[in-house]
Amino acid sequence: MFQIFLGLTPFIVITLIGFFLGKIKTFDLQKAKILNLFCFYVAIPALIIKLIAQSDISEIDISQISSYLLMQLSCGFLAFLLTNRVFKRPTQESVIWSLTAGLSNHVILVLPVSEIFFGLNTITQISNIILMDSVIIISIVSFFLELTAKKKIKLFEFLKSLILNPLILSIFIGLIIKILNININESPFEYILIKLSACAMPVGLFAIGIILSYYSDKIFNKLTITISVLKLIISPVVLLIFSSTLFNISNPINISGALMVSVGPCGASAIFMCSAYNISPKNFIKAILISTFASIFTFLFTINLLN
Repeated sequence: MFQIFLGLTPFIVITLIGFFLGKIKTFDLQKAKILNLFCFYVAIPALIIKLIAQSDISEIDISQISSYLLMQLSCGFLAFLLTNRVFKRPTQESVIWSLTAGLSNHVILVLPVSEIFFGLNTITQISNIILMDSVIIISIVSFFLELTAKKKIKLFEFLKSLILNPLILSIFIGLIIKILNININESPFEYILIKLSACAMPVGLFAIGIILSYYSDKIFNKLTITISVLKLIISPVVLLIFSSTLFNISNPINISGALMVSVGPCGASAIFMCSAYNISPKNFIKAILISTFASIFTFLFTINLLN
């Protein structure tokens, strides 16, 4: 268990460095926003292109992916109901809360952590979940946000903005490389992708640390605790129920990729959505803070269980 904790310390330290430098005002929220934009528009798309271009479609575990998707939709809908009906949050904000609970911080945290402790099969399934989230979940949330914001959606404009989303655009680029069977191995293009994608984790965690330093007052409230519990505890339980009842997967090892993502912290994509729809990110940041540090324990338990 202690060895597993040591393996997680780099991720904790990078976040704490950002937090400390934010506290002493070396970095402010504007600089954190620039770092987040770099991750969103450059580093994460580079990682997605690399994942698709060098993936093997035959290795996709349909039952594992399906179980995870059903869990996401269920927990996302539950998050919407809780925030909208119980906590009386506006509809748009509740939609973003559903994204916060449904998505995990898999690119910045779950994937690099899993690369330390697990083999290729688990990494492949996590990569597939990242791609699925980028297309399906973000598309669904974007649709409902547009619907609540404008009441009437112009389909062409919606599809245009969706396709130009850097995450989805990077999927198209990766698919083109894959379909045309373009070999990027050991090429300058692969080198660029490797170096850019390697920035996603440290830059993303550093930026989260900075943002957390500006919203560290009164972190714990009923809303942020409820969403954190839903993400870290209820989500993996629901995943195990779906996988065992619908797909007869009784051994957690057989869904190791999906299970690792399910115990990861709340998705940071909510921050970008808040900026786009002029919604205060304060409580979202606090839920991300709670779930990020609490995920140290869920990661410890899950990694120990699977190993």
